[in-house]
Amino acid sequence: MQFTLQKLKDSIPLRNMAATDRQVLLFCIGLAFVFWLILNLSQTYEIDKTVNIQYNVSPNRAIAGQPPRSIPVQIRGRGWNLIVESIRGKTVDILLDVNDDEQYLLSGNVLEQAIRRQLSSGDLEVENMGYEPQRVLTTPRDGKRVPVVSNVAVSFEVGYAAVSDVRFSPDSVTISGAIDALEDITSWPTTSLILDDLRQDVEATVPLEPTPEGLTLNYTSVALSLEVEPFIERQFRVPIELYNAPSVDSSRVFPAYATVTATVPQRAFGQIRRSDFRVEADVSRLQTSDGMNTVPVRLTRVPEYIRDVEFSPKAVEYYIYTQPD
Repeated sequence: MQFTLQKLKDSIPLRNMAATDRQVLLFCIGLAFVFWLILNLSQTYEIDKTVNIQYNVSPNRAIAGQPPRSIPVQIRGRGWNLIVESIRGKTVDILLDVNDDEQYLLSGNVLEQAIRRQLSSGDLEVENMGYEPQRVLTTPRDGKRVPVVSNVAVSFEVGYAAVSDVRFSPDSVTISGAIDALEDITSWPTTSLILDDLRQDVEATVPLEPTPEGLTLNYTSVALSLEVEPFIERQFRVPIELYNAPSVDSSRVFPAYATVTATVPQRAFGQIRRSDFRVEADVSRLQTSDGMNTVPVRLTRVPEYIRDVEFSPKAVEYYIYTQPD
């Protein structure tokens, strides 16, 4: 076995060469590779790229409509130049100066010149642009004040709740842009935020959703505040009052009281009375069935800070009494 391995080693041509011969051979191989590389990289090739277009507009004007934001192109040139251009990535970013122009003619020649200025070599050519010439329109920049809409989800530990709704400061923002782009905007949302298992007050900064190109906000975030405290369930026995009752000697409902079950904040537990609630039976919605007069009941007044209010009954029987002559 060792004899076979030794025989194979001895049969390798480089081992039988003198050191000088080996060096000459390796030099010739390297030189051939260099000539092959020069020959191939001197030929013409194409690569595909995407051109991202941005517009530089005067502060008092805004882009109207939807001008092109990206187009596909082919870059043509010698291999040497394309190697460098390929290393720079698959996109080319250009900035077009629209400034105060009401109409900006975006022609193929304008695009080509802007693209060539961003290429790594002046010997590269721009070909096969997927683009048709068009006019980019601008309008005077306008502003619109809109409310901030919450995109915040909250949950609480058992026995805790919010004293009031989530508050934002500021509670409205000014969005600026082209008049037609502002027309359908009636509010602006915050980014999504989840607050779990709350048991104490919360103060945080919430980013606003980013604007699309052409629109700007005067704030990028708002301050959030939420009051949280323990809540206690409590029941109140509230008299049911008649509403829209006819002028008669006497009328009444049965039962005469409603049971209101409310979740009350701990700090206001001793301050809320049954007189703070109002329960009404609307006689104008009287229904008669099987000889019984039924009137629906509704809760028309609830104190501030109350949460999760329930009441019963939802309907009562209605009676009219007349005094004999």
